Amino acid sequence: MSTKPAVRVGGSGAYTTMWEWHLEGTNHEIGRDLATWGRDQLGAAPLPCPDERRIASQRRFFQRFYPPHYQRMRGVAEAFGLSIDEGSSDVSSLWFDIGLPGCTAAFVPGARMETGGPHVLRNMDFGIDLSPQAAVRPASRLVVLGLRPDEGYESLGIVVFDLLGAMDGINEKGLVVVCNAHADYRLDPAYRFERVEHPEAGLNELQVVRCLLDLCSDVKEAKDALLSLRWYYGYTPCLYLVADVQGRAFVCEKSPSGNRIRFTERDGEPLVMTNFGLTRFPTDAALPTDDGPDKGFAYTRYRLVNAALAPCDGPLGTEELASIAARASFDALSGPKRDGNEHPDRTIWTSLYDIEARRMLVSCYLSEEDRTNRSEFVEIALDTTP
Repeated sequence: MSTKPAVRVGGSGAYTTMWEWHLEGTNHEIGRDLATWGRDQLGAAPLPCPDERRIASQRRFFQRFYPPHYQRMRGVAEAFGLSIDEGSSDVSSLWFDIGLPGCTAAFVPGARMETGGPHVLRNMDFGIDLSPQAAVRPASRLVVLGLRPDEGYESLGIVVFDLLGAMDGINEKGLVVVCNAHADYRLDPAYRFERVEHPEAGLNELQVVRCLLDLCSDVKEAKDALLSLRWYYGYTPCLYLVADVQGRAFVCEKSPSGNRIRFTERDGEPLVMTNFGLTRFPTDAALPTDDGPDKGFAYTRYRLVNAALAPCDGPLGTEELASIAARASFDALSGPKRDGNEHPDRTIWTSLYDIEARRMLVSCYLSEEDRTNRSEFVEIALDTTP
C-alpha cells in the first residue's frame, strides 16, 4: 500500500533529512508520483538535452531492455507536461543535490553472523558543505524508497542524487546492490576517463543499481545483466558490490576507459569494496600503505574492514557490524572538524542489510557541535506480504 513521504531522520536544523516513502502501483504511476514530489519538494526537473537522436536511442533502449523504467519515464513526462516522444529533455533521471561520494561496502557471509544469514554493510562518505551561504547542501536530502510496481521486483533502496535511481538497496528476492565511486588516484598514468556528456542509450551509474533491483533475482542474473546491458559514466566511474540471500557475492569494476568489465568473487569469505579496483592487486598485501585524507583513506578503510571481518572467536551481531562501520567511517578517520573548515569529510549514512530478513538499518549524519552527531539506527523493512 502506498504511503506519503515521512521524515524518519533529521529535519529542521539537521544537515541530513531522510524520508521513508512506499509506492505501489503501475510503473507509470510511480514515475509520475516521484516526479511530482521531486519537483515540489526537491526542485528536481528533467534536464535539457541538445541531441534528439541520443534521447531517441535512449528511449528505444529502455523500451526494449528495461520496460519498467520506460514506463516511469512516461510518468515523469506526464508530470512535467512533456511528451515521451519529444527529444529535448531527459526524462530518465531526476537529478538533485549532486556530488561525488567516497564509500565503503562489505559482504559478510552467514557463517560470520549470529543469525547465520548473510549481511551487507555500507558507509556513504562525502565532503559536506557547512558554509552559511550554501543554498543547497549536497547529499543532505535522501529517501528510503520502497517500490512495489506492477512490473519488476519489489525493492527498498536509498535514493540520493537521482530520484529515479538508487545508491544501494535490496529487493524481494534477497538481492543487495551497492554503488561506490571508482576513485583510485594512484593509477599510473594519471586516472583519466571520458564521461558521457549527455544521456544516451544505456544505464547511468545509479540506473544500474535500480535496474538490477528491478530485474534480477540473484547474483547470476545480476552478473548476466552487467555483461549484457550497456552502462556508462555520466559523472564518475563506479564499482558495484552485489550479494544475494544464497550467500554469493561479487564486486564488479569497469576500467575508467569503459572497455573492460571484471568481477572479483571470494566464495564463502567476506568481500570488501572501497574506492579502488580489486583486480589491480594480486593480494591484499600488495595494497599501497600510505593513503591519507587526500586519497580518501581507500586502502586504510579496506584493510580495517577486511581485518574486522576475518574469522575470530565468535560470530558477529548487528552491534559489531555497526561498530566496524563506525571505525571505517570518515567521521573517525578524518577526526574532529577544525575551526574554519566548512567542508569536512563525513559519512552521510551507514546502512546495514539483513538479507534474509529483507530489512535495513540506517543511521545518518546530523550535525557538528563539540563532536560529530549521528542519528540512532532506524529499521526499515520490505513488506513481503502478497
